[in-house]
Amino acid sequence: MDGSFNRAQPLHQDMRDRGILTERDREIIPNEPNNDRRPEVKTRVRNRIERLEEDLQILADHEPELAEKLRDTICTATEHNRLEDVLNDIQDDIAAIRENVDN
Repeated sequence: MDGSFNRAQPLHQDMRDRGILTERDREIIPNEPNNDRRPEVKTRVRNRIERLEEDLQILADHEPELAEKLRDTICTATEHNRLEDVLNDIQDDIAAIRENVDN
């Protein structure tokens, strides 16, 4: 046996099309707050995040371009969400000012 990954490949094939969450996780977290499996899902996701931190360190040490891509992707999404929140707050403020002016 040459140690190739051919036997393990089918186990990882589904993982190539997802991020941290499985399809079922994506159903449970936003849509099923009372699902009995929710605590288990949260634990699994928390563990994946810890592994992601380890993966990022490995990438930083050996493939810095990929590490930077991962950082950029996460930071850009976070910045986008923050900007969206600020925009929503501004729109709410404008609506309140208009209401006050009209009264």
